[in-house]
Amino acid sequence: MEVIELSLPATNRLATEYIEGKFPVSEAFHSYSFEQRLRELQKRTYAREALADHLLTYHQKFQASRETIANIEKLRQRESVVVIGGQQAGLLTGPLYTIYKIISIIVLAKQQEKQLGVPVVPIFWVASEDHDISEINYVHIAEHGKVKKYVYPPLAKEKRMAAHIDIDADALKHWIDDVLKTYGETDVTNELRAYIHECITRSDTVTDFFVAIILTLFAKEGIVVVDAAHPQLRAIEREWFMTLAYEHKAITNALQTQQRHLAQLGYARAIDVSPLCAHLFYDDGQRRLLYYDDDKQHFYTKDGAYRFTPDELRQRIESEPQSFSNNVVTRPLMQEWLFPTLAFIAGPGEIAYWAELKRVFEHFHWHMPPIVPRLSFTLVERHIATDLADVRMTVEEALTKGTKEALDTWVRTNQPAPFDETFDEAKKQMAHIHKQLRQLGMQIDPHLEGVMLKNAERIETQIDYLQQLITRRMLQKHNVHVRKYERIELSLRPNNMPQERVWNITYYMNRYGLDFVSRLLHVDYRWNGMHKIVYL
Repeated sequence: MEVIELSLPATNRLATEYIEGKFPVSEAFHSYSFEQRLRELQKRTYAREALADHLLTYHQKFQASRETIANIEKLRQRESVVVIGGQQAGLLTGPLYTIYKIISIIVLAKQQEKQLGVPVVPIFWVASEDHDISEINYVHIAEHGKVKKYVYPPLAKEKRMAAHIDIDADALKHWIDDVLKTYGETDVTNELRAYIHECITRSDTVTDFFVAIILTLFAKEGIVVVDAAHPQLRAIEREWFMTLAYEHKAITNALQTQQRHLAQLGYARAIDVSPLCAHLFYDDGQRRLLYYDDDKQHFYTKDGAYRFTPDELRQRIESEPQSFSNNVVTRPLMQEWLFPTLAFIAGPGEIAYWAELKRVFEHFHWHMPPIVPRLSFTLVERHIATDLADVRMTVEEALTKGTKEALDTWVRTNQPAPFDETFDEAKKQMAHIHKQLRQLGMQIDPHLEGVMLKNAERIETQIDYLQQLITRRMLQKHNVHVRKYERIELSLRPNNMPQERVWNITYYMNRYGLDFVSRLLHVDYRWNGMHKIVYL
């Protein structure tokens, strides 16, 4: 694989400036080296034994690799630290950026373990408590040259968190087979199908299916997975849930103070929470956000289903910690409490919302971990590279401008001359002739004006139609060349979005082998904030 680098903007201004080194880091983050962070973490204590015991039990279900088990055991060592990042449990792992985030975690963990001389464990946090299933119940496929969202029907109306949704193995296998058909049969397809079906057999829930694929894909790298909604993990988190509930007002005040500060610097708000938000969810099968009523001094859910005094809430956390989960503000705090976090691998959206948490961390007398932007890729297949050469476009032009402008220019260049000018002149002449006809008609009957104006519009519409018809026929005549632009757009900038936010890793595995991710992982990447163009 050949790799070149480009400077491309992220999906929000703050993240773009942060990645490019233009953001005033001290305004929103704690800036220090990995060596300084390591020394700080070694002064703190963690529930290492309980956490390692839970993770060992959890990973046994998935027949995790020896490398993963060894990494879990490393967590027991007092000097060990982690590189961590997370994502929702998307079907077939979701968009490519989930895979890139895991690659980033593994690559940085390896680099820092070598540099710091201490065990650095790669951790992937699965946001399995998320109940917005519409964000994960599909993959994108290509159909008739267009991007299509292909939804898994049994999840279409689900409102529960992914960790609580059982899978129908037969229905899921059938859906997977339909997805693979859209990729086209290759000498790898049967092997890929068997691999995915095997992951299904080891899965009870949507989250399990995600985890089974991840642990198999990255088995040799020893990735360790955290299921955020697992009851055993929640039992470990019980103590910190109580602290978060007690400190909810201070958390909100710190968050809002930092948000106002960033607003003064000209940055848009990333986290939108009510001043009454208690930053915890309660789940009885339906996940409900908790709020706090100062006047009545109790926590409540908006639908009125639950009300807890502070004492009742503490008792509920003590007796059923599995029913509580974090929101976007307290999840990073829980991560910090659980794990000795050397670095957090973040996507552009996460960079923006972590920027609003600095004072929240400071309230607990913590420093934020170094926030490291994940590696960002565009994969360029050989036939797409050939198409780019044929139409004389660079990858950078395709990614920053798309192909529409280039195609329009090519069409104008190849139209009969003077094409547009001829139609423009025809419209002017017809307008002049029609004006004379209208004047004649008005002399006979002034009430004909409305009808005659509509007639003029129809004539102009017919001229436009004729122009479009001739253009379409010309494009059909040059279909082979036009298709090159369409293929480039579909592959590199589908739906005018970054490739990594649309396509799924299984498409590339089907074309390039089950070891595709492993080969992608072992490219020599530099942590310089540049976008990686990987030629396949």
